Amino acid sequence: MMYRRQGKRKKVSHADDWLMTYADMITLLLCFFVLFVSLSISQKKNAPKVEMVQKVVLPVQEQEHIEANPALPGADEVIKPELSDPVKEEKTEKSDPTEPGVETVVDETSEQVPSPASLPEIVDNLKSQGPAGFEQKGDRITSLEISSAAFFDVGSAILSPAGKEILHDVAANIKAEKFKDYLVTVEGHTDDTPINTSLFPSNWELSTARAAAVVRFFLDEGVPAQKLRAAGYADTFPKVSNRDANGRAIPENQAQNRRVVIKLEKIEKTI
Repeated sequence: MMYRRQGKRKKVSHADDWLMTYADMITLLLCFFVLFVSLSISQKKNAPKVEMVQKVVLPVQEQEHIEANPALPGADEVIKPELSDPVKEEKTEKSDPTEPGVETVVDETSEQVPSPASLPEIVDNLKSQGPAGFEQKGDRITSLEISSAAFFDVGSAILSPAGKEILHDVAANIKAEKFKDYLVTVEGHTDDTPINTSLFPSNWELSTARAAAVVRFFLDEGVPAQKLRAAGYADTFPKVSNRDANGRAIPENQAQNRRVVIKLEKIEKTI
């Protein structure tokens, strides 16, 4: 019995056992490739994007250096970029306004407002129109005497356009730093010729109205009101005699007496 069993066992064949080992190896390789593919896909998804374009900025100085060195190959082929300069272009356009095809650029900000004439210059310009004078007493009193004909018509207290132009320059001087601490008194003077109208019953009203008209103009020009005063003196302070010894009027003297005096007097500051 024992012999038969051993004989049967010897008859069992193990020729196909290698297939199991081969199948296990194939399975392991398949699992390896599956893991490898899955890991590579996840890495591609999480990989940061890299810009492949790289900007290269060449400074102008280096290009000038290349052009200046004839020993380098291809140096003659380097083209220097043209840099636009708005200021240079504007100057070029302004340089030759007669050149055809070039538009002239006018810079309005460069136009300067002409400075007003000084007080002595104003008086000198008015001497051709009539009696005018300028008096300077140290740094305390400055006086301008201008003929009334430069400002007013006969028997009128309305400023003429020419008179406003004169007073415009005078006001600019009064507002300057030089006369910051000065009082301005405008005096009206007439000759002794009587006047009797509905507006001016006498020379007192006429001289006062003319002084007030000048003061009003200074106010409109921005002169502070606390610096201004108006006074009318009629014919009580003539510069020269209005009549001769026989009582006849002297027209030249009367013209000198009809005047407007603008007196600037320095204020003494009290502590």
